[in-house]
Order: sequence, then structure tokens, then C-alpha cells
Amino acid sequence: MKEWNFTFTEINDASGDYGWNSVLARGRKSAIKKAEKMLRGFNRNYKLNPDSLNTSEYNYRMLMMNFD
Repeated sequence: MKEWNFTFTEINDASGDYGWNSVLARGRKSAIKKAEKMLRGFNRNYKLNPDSLNTSEYNYRMLMMNFD
């Protein structure tokens, strides 16, 4: 299994702000399904940015630096 990072946006948000999260999955299709299921469980209506889905350690570290 790999850790897949992804970004998402709020459906009704015109500001372009995004959030990010990660899921554990074997392949890209499975990661998309798991990410969409996770987003449905959130309090607001979010949509996945499928082009952002990746397993890059560099991208993960860059996202984590936003919280320092």
C-alpha cells in the first residue's frame, strides 16, 4: 500500500482555497474511491482534484511545511 496525497476544494467556494489529505491505497483508482468517500464524510461539500493525486514524498513534505 502507498500513501496517496490529494487536494480538494469546496464546491461553492470561488476563492480557490484548497485543503489536502491522504489515504492509503494500492493503486490510483482505489485512492480516488477512498478519497471521494472520505470527502463525503466531511461537514461541507468538497470535490476531489483528481490531478493532484500523487505518492510523492516531496509533495507531502511541502504540504506539511504549511503547518510549521
